[in-house]
Amino acid sequence: MNPILAPLSALDHHVFTTKEAASRGLSSFDLVRLVKARELEHLARGVYAFPRADGEGAEQRHLRLAAGVCRLYPDAVLTHHSAALALGLPVWGADLSKAHLARSVPAERIAQHWVIRPRPAWLEQVQGSVGSCASVTATIVQHALESGSVAGIVAADFALHEKRMTVTDLEATAAHVAGWPRSHHVTTMLGYLDGRSESPGESRLRVDLLMAGIDVIPQVTIPDERGKIIARVDLMVRGTNVVIEFDGMVKYRDRGLEALVAEKAREDELRRLGFVVLRFVWADLANPGRIVRRVREAVAASRRNVDLHPGSKVG
Repeated sequence: MNPILAPLSALDHHVFTTKEAASRGLSSFDLVRLVKARELEHLARGVYAFPRADGEGAEQRHLRLAAGVCRLYPDAVLTHHSAALALGLPVWGADLSKAHLARSVPAERIAQHWVIRPRPAWLEQVQGSVGSCASVTATIVQHALESGSVAGIVAADFALHEKRMTVTDLEATAAHVAGWPRSHHVTTMLGYLDGRSESPGESRLRVDLLMAGIDVIPQVTIPDERGKIIARVDLMVRGTNVVIEFDGMVKYRDRGLEALVAEKAREDELRRLGFVVLRFVWADLANPGRIVRRVREAVAASRRNVDLHPGSKVG
């Protein structure tokens, strides 16, 4: 490491401000030179970072940006998708180019890389991975306001599944933003919550189908004729024998051929029992109309008006 940078290398998240750099003997000219030499990155006005040797995705970069802005404004509380990432909640559908914060300011302030809003009196805060954050319920409500109802549902389903909040908790926080611009996003979110969904992809798939008028049940356990559990499926279309699975690919990446063989045997057994099995992956979610069409075609071609297989359990 360049000896001139050594005093900064111990700072949290490897980010620092121009003020912190100056206190350790680095001028603005030094910083410009080090950025040109690719020994530092310029994340935002007044915020610098050590480059990640292994690269980073958009979410990791956003967290470093958020950490840097918190160093600029020590009184700030992360909000919206910035808080969601810092609290370990899944973020979908958000613009990660700007960090979002709340402070004791009289009006909203928008800069190139961050948005600062007045801190509402009802905003509770907790500690996140890169600084103070809005509480889980406040974060999810703000995320839905900013990024839409489906983005809020994805985060809320996860928090419910992990038992980090209750629906009652979320409704109480949502009441504070009733009548705000885009508060209809929050109202819609509350109407589609289901903590039984076990991944962001499952939440997305479930909501796309429900919004299209297809009534699906999450996490149905299916036994064979002897009562032995053979599968716990992601979704089932109510009143039909159509089973819908979402493959996030993690299990195949972690367990390889073993997972593929087990999944094939499981699916063969479901079909032997008379179930129609549909599978979707992340790429399919880019075209919800195609998903809805495939499910409707499967329902039309399957046995209609059937009860759950004897012994099946929901949730």
